[in-house]
Amino acid sequence: MNQPAPDPSNPALPDQGRSSLSPFPPRPQQLRLQLSEEQERDFGRYHLHAMLLRMRWALGVAMALFLLFALLDAISLPEEVRNPVLGLRLGLILPVLTVAWLSTFPARLQPCMQWIGGAAALVCGLGVVGIIWFARIHAYPLPYEGILLVTFYFYFLTGLRFVPAALCGWVTFVVYLGMELQTGLPAIALLYNAFFLGTANIIGSVGCYFLEHAMRQNFLAQLQLQELAERDFLTGLLNRRAFSARAENIWRQALRERHSLGVAMMDVDYFKRYNDHYGHAAGDETLKKVAHIIGSHARRPLDITARYGGEEFVGLWYHLSEEDLQAIMERIRAGIAALNLPHVTSEAGDRVSISIGVAYLCPQPHQGLEDALRLADVALYLAKEQGRNRVVCKRPGDDTASAG
Repeated sequence: MNQPAPDPSNPALPDQGRSSLSPFPPRPQQLRLQLSEEQERDFGRYHLHAMLLRMRWALGVAMALFLLFALLDAISLPEEVRNPVLGLRLGLILPVLTVAWLSTFPARLQPCMQWIGGAAALVCGLGVVGIIWFARIHAYPLPYEGILLVTFYFYFLTGLRFVPAALCGWVTFVVYLGMELQTGLPAIALLYNAFFLGTANIIGSVGCYFLEHAMRQNFLAQLQLQELAERDFLTGLLNRRAFSARAENIWRQALRERHSLGVAMMDVDYFKRYNDHYGHAAGDETLKKVAHIIGSHARRPLDITARYGGEEFVGLWYHLSEEDLQAIMERIRAGIAALNLPHVTSEAGDRVSISIGVAYLCPQPHQGLEDALRLADVALYLAKEQGRNRVVCKRPGDDTASAG
């Protein structure tokens, strides 16, 4: 069943989009920038969160500098050059930079800032080429070094990622060469200009690449730290704290979208006796196997499972019918029974088994996640009371419970 995309509560790091049993995220190979498709989306949010203020300041500084250059042009350039140059600076470049700067404020436009900022940067570069062109056709010796400043601005001040920054830099380089060839710049001057501008783009490309690579490495390091903080060290499932945080977000999303939730409390039957009889090492291995079965049935983005404490597990399943939810719970129960792990001290049978209590509900404004957990706990108590090794499901207000 399709699920809507989750609403991340942290713009810097992903929250709900990983499986409950996913391993630590892989580190990229040396000098590689590519991540998985899901990690690329997460990195985009992380980069935006880290760079948005920098982009805003960079665009503001660019606007101020172009105003200063416009003042310098008005003072120093002859009229036949001054008018078209000021037209480009004040009629094209400055308005585009202003629009890009304003675009950093609306939340709906912020995810597009790489391409909005890249487009504004490219307009700056091509505008400077146009300014040099007007000077050339009027035989005015305007220095070309301004385009070097714009090139370094692309790579190191704008907060652009490698691809849009490199596109801006190299497109401007190619257009500049074409302009100088068209205006007939002497060959030796063109050679030196091309060499210096090309070198600036190489330095900028390499520097921007490594800056983004370092940011990606930092992103993955933070992701790994988050994984360490959120995972139960024994089973690899979420820990109780992480489950509560994610489940609260999913609860709010289900409330907004009026979708049903299934909350399950699960308890390995007579596990204290198992530990006493077989030892804690065997108990740990059994919990790992039980956790693997539970986690393997929560693979959709908004389905989560966790170790709640000791031999107790908890899970949340999003937007399923009650029949589908009960079928999943029964598969979990049967999967653990199929492990065929001896448990001679259990009164529920001679093999390791699990009791499952399920609360099935559509969240209401007057309810909270705690209400669902309490209802699931009541269902778990009924499962134990009825002999264990079974699934019991309850709805809010039900006096009876369905058992499997």
